[in-house]
Amino acid sequence: MRSRWILNLVLILVLSALGWAIRHELAVTQAPATLAGAGAPDPHLIEIAREGEPTIALERLASGWRMRSPWDVDVDPDRVAALLAIRDAPLLRSVPAQAAALGELGLDPVKLRLRLDTTDIATGGLDPIEQWRYVASDDLVHLIPDRFQHLLIAPPIDYVARMPLPRDLGPVFATHDRVPLSVETLARLTGLVAERIEPLIGEPNGTLLELSASDGTRVRYRVSEDGRRWTRPDLRLTYVLGEPPELIEDPGAIDPTPSLSVSAPVSEQDAVTTDSAWPESPSSPEADVFAPDPEWRESPGTLDSLMDPDAPLSGELPLGSPPEVRLRPHDVLREEVLTRDGVEQEGFGVEEDRDLPDGFGLDPFAPDPADAGLAPADADPPRGQL
Repeated sequence: MRSRWILNLVLILVLSALGWAIRHELAVTQAPATLAGAGAPDPHLIEIAREGEPTIALERLASGWRMRSPWDVDVDPDRVAALLAIRDAPLLRSVPAQAAALGELGLDPVKLRLRLDTTDIATGGLDPIEQWRYVASDDLVHLIPDRFQHLLIAPPIDYVARMPLPRDLGPVFATHDRVPLSVETLARLTGLVAERIEPLIGEPNGTLLELSASDGTRVRYRVSEDGRRWTRPDLRLTYVLGEPPELIEDPGAIDPTPSLSVSAPVSEQDAVTTDSAWPESPSSPEADVFAPDPEWRESPGTLDSLMDPDAPLSGELPLGSPPEVRLRPHDVLREEVLTRDGVEQEGFGVEEDRDLPDGFGLDPFAPDPADAGLAPADADPPRGQL
């Protein structure tokens, strides 16, 4: 009797296992195929490329999703989760891309493309009957529900997280209009959430609010008079708050962060970089960094050594003849010209059918021939007596 109960129990367990296996197989078979397929890993990079619009690039970090283009700012996680739901979109119909009229389906040329890591999803037009969206991926054209188009055509500002403070900042010190704030104020600022985000138009205005992290990272805001509009000048974005936080001042607070700050002007930062790139000489701080090395300047045969009369001459350099210096013109230079009579005479010559004036054609600066005739035959003094 006891063995019969045991046999019945075993049969019941076997029938239950077979029923569960059949039910699971039917559920898997009846489940519609999805765009990414079953078991696809979560992507690390997301890129939305639109024709005539800036490309949106998102990256998944340990702290969460972050936008890399067109800004470097935290991303709303709910918006990204809604966008990634396209991977699980059911497929109504699929056809090979070679057999489809891509131009009529809005897929040639591609005006909107979603990239998940290395998988490209091109988005086309709507099916006129089913009102589903045509997409192309992996040489196939699919029809999926039209639930993601508004996410793909949304402006980049819609993906920005509504928290004014960066997710991984961790502020340890803050100043409002250069007056330190209390620790309680820092704790309240960490949990701020804006109602909306607006692009900055014009120049930022308001009082300066600066938050510092433990590693020296600093973020600046311009806070409006009512405290509801926080503007980041570096991103040109304005966070609009529902209720302004209370900023309690603590003048006795001490900044524990390093002295390095982003508040230094660009010109000063460039000056520091320039000084570090061209170190000064320890012997002469005002020395010219482009001047030749002193050892090269003193080496024989260089240009600077030749300019120095006391510098030794290299034996490889050829020596030319010594220069000749004349203190006065001892020789009379004569120029032989032809006159109209064909007779040689001194001067510049004459013109035909014209009377020559007195002194015409003679050099007025030439020495008198009478004085030249009195000069000795050898009028050049010895070179050594110059």
